[in-house]
Amino acid sequence: MDPAVFRPVPRGVGRALLLGAGGGAVLGAVVEAPVLVAAAFGAIASAIAISVRQVRGLRAVATEQGVAVRGGGAGLEARWEELRLAFGRSLRPDGTVQRHAMIADPRGRTFAFAWLAGGPPPAPVSGADGKPVEVVDLRDAPLLLALLVQRIPAWYVLPPELLESPLSPAPAEEPEKGAAASAGERERRRPRVGLLGLVGKLGGTVAKALKTANLGWAAASAAAYGILFSWKFAAALLLQLFIHEYGHVHAMRRTGMNVRGMYFVPFVGALAVTDDSFRSRRQQAYVALSGPIWGAVFCVVPAGLYLWTRDPTFAAIAAWWALINLFNLLPIAPLDGGRVMQAFAFSFSSTLGVALSVLGLAAAVAVATWLGYGLVWLVAALGAMELLSESQARAGGRALRLLPDRARLGPAQYAYLHAIIAPPLRGERPEALVARELERMERAARAEPMRAREIAAWGIGYAALAAGLLALVHFLGTVPGAAAAARLLT
Repeated sequence: MDPAVFRPVPRGVGRALLLGAGGGAVLGAVVEAPVLVAAAFGAIASAIAISVRQVRGLRAVATEQGVAVRGGGAGLEARWEELRLAFGRSLRPDGTVQRHAMIADPRGRTFAFAWLAGGPPPAPVSGADGKPVEVVDLRDAPLLLALLVQRIPAWYVLPPELLESPLSPAPAEEPEKGAAASAGERERRRPRVGLLGLVGKLGGTVAKALKTANLGWAAASAAAYGILFSWKFAAALLLQLFIHEYGHVHAMRRTGMNVRGMYFVPFVGALAVTDDSFRSRRQQAYVALSGPIWGAVFCVVPAGLYLWTRDPTFAAIAAWWALINLFNLLPIAPLDGGRVMQAFAFSFSSTLGVALSVLGLAAAVAVATWLGYGLVWLVAALGAMELLSESQARAGGRALRLLPDRARLGPAQYAYLHAIIAPPLRGERPEALVARELERMERAARAEPMRAREIAAWGIGYAALAAGLLALVHFLGTVPGAAAAARLLT
């Protein structure tokens, strides 16, 4: 079983990136390189340095046998049953109290950790050997505490009411299948509807889709595109973005994912946001390709109107719509093509998935620098954040697999352990927040890989979709208005 690695929360990242960008800009001015490109490379160099420091720095490694704290001058290492667990409080520089947990090995070497929630680090505490120990702001600190409680074991940490009610959750798929089955039965019992019923159903779907979208951001995007281009082009662009993103929303809902909403971002595009993780790599590929599929199908409408009316406006709309979907099929996360490639690669191994994701981001940066496309820089930055988020979720999943009794760590238990070493959770009830966090880590860690046949089938579908969109842009490339989209490809 893979070990679970707990690392400190990095501090001063924004300041380091700004310093790197500033240094790169100064160096670019000296060697007469483009200032923005030099600043971007300076920021990337700082990000790489931060990543290396995190990988080689202080970390707690948990295995089936025990815990080892490595890097940063720490040397604690012991089997689970040899560890001693204690708790304490220390003052922060702002005068507030920070709660923390400590573990010590038989030699008295101590490791103190907590979750500081972005606050200042507290004063050092006294270890079991009497030496001062820094309180480490540890990512996923409640998970490490859960491992200690179950592995040492130290069940006394939990109150009696949380010990007397061990969880026995039903598999998440069962209600989903039952709901799907009952929905199918209702569908079979439903009488056939005529044209008016079909129109009404379509109207309900459109109303539901509009409810999902954030209309305020959509209006801001329309205004921005209208100023840059024309109101007609802005309307056509927003319509395609809406159709494309609703394809993702429809696929998410169809597979049981909770959809937070659809958001339009001026000059960037739009995105569909979910609170859930993918339960399988097939689901990831299905959700990712649904957007370009919906967008490509609707490209046929203006293309058909052009063939019927010979109005070049329809040809331009069809070509630009096709180009938008082609751009989304580039194999760069978080674009749809990048997520499909991740689904394929992670189905073979996590190492291959991370390697290809990083390679795609590096290629995106190289292309952006060569062609001067600033938007690709933004896409690469979003992809890096998404990869980091998935990596963290998978790391949490590895810790969950090390629990001897996974059923006894539910939202209530996790929220209590969180409260022991962290500031109070604000906003929603703690159980609601940690339930989503636990579910996300569980799904990310147990995402079912795709079989070889599925990879081949989805790969052929991906290639056919890209070829069809390319053919459409090429077919309309000689028509005024559509020719600009074709020139972008060459």
